[in-house]
Amino acid sequence: MNQTYSAFDDLESDLDFQGSAATVAAPVTFEQLCPKCAGSGLYGYHSRLGANCLPCKGTGKLTFKTSPTARAKAKAGTQRRESAKADAKATQVLAWSEAYPAESAWLKANVEKFEYAASVYAALLKYGSLTERQLETVQRLTLKAAERLVTRAAEQATRAADAPTLSVEAIEVAFGKAKAAGIKRPKLRLDTFVFSLAPDTGVNAGAIYVKEDETYLGKVVGGRLFATRDCPKDASDRIVAVSSDPASAAVAYGKRFGSCAICARELTDASSIERGIGPICAEKYGF
Repeated sequence: MNQTYSAFDDLESDLDFQGSAATVAAPVTFEQLCPKCAGSGLYGYHSRLGANCLPCKGTGKLTFKTSPTARAKAKAGTQRRESAKADAKATQVLAWSEAYPAESAWLKANVEKFEYAASVYAALLKYGSLTERQLETVQRLTLKAAERLVTRAAEQATRAADAPTLSVEAIEVAFGKAKAAGIKRPKLRLDTFVFSLAPDTGVNAGAIYVKEDETYLGKVVGGRLFATRDCPKDASDRIVAVSSDPASAAVAYGKRFGSCAICARELTDASSIERGIGPICAEKYGF
């Protein structure tokens, strides 16, 4: 029987030969214990349920194509490059802040108050500068903020000049005696108002606050009443009137409302009702 051969037969023979003769080198790998599970193959709470450690997939080992030394070197190089980039970016941000000090101050002051300021400041830290449009907007907002400060300062100066004068020495003496008697936060209810001392550690230390029905009406500082917009003229006049003689005003309060001007408790004893103030409170305040 005659046999025929083709070029494909020769090609297949060559491939068979090469496949059997050639030796494929196995890739070099490096293994180490999994740091998450310490080689156990189990990790965390789920290990009690028989769940495998996720990083090593339960084998307890991690396989790498490079040696630990090479990986450490590569990691160190990456850290150096990232550090250099961060330093360069910080230098850019500093240069921008020095070139635009007012705008930089506005951004930092408003980054936690104003969403736009936060987004622009984030862009500055990321790119080292702002776009032309961003800069124009920040400059406009910075200018408006400066104008508001000037206006506010002028308003405060006008309020200070127009603030009515009053004498609160007697109230200060009464509060001093109350604190000496162990009352940490002394108060006085005079007319329809509540007078109280500002905290000793606050920005208004030494001031006397005035409220009416929990509404803040103003503060007394340096013998002047700095009233808020919620304090009408007639209320301001009454505050001035009762401040000079708090003892008499406290008695008038008790007789008018039937409660002690100091502790706010109802007056039930006949002598206290007649007097208009509780005897213990009166003693503590020196009335």
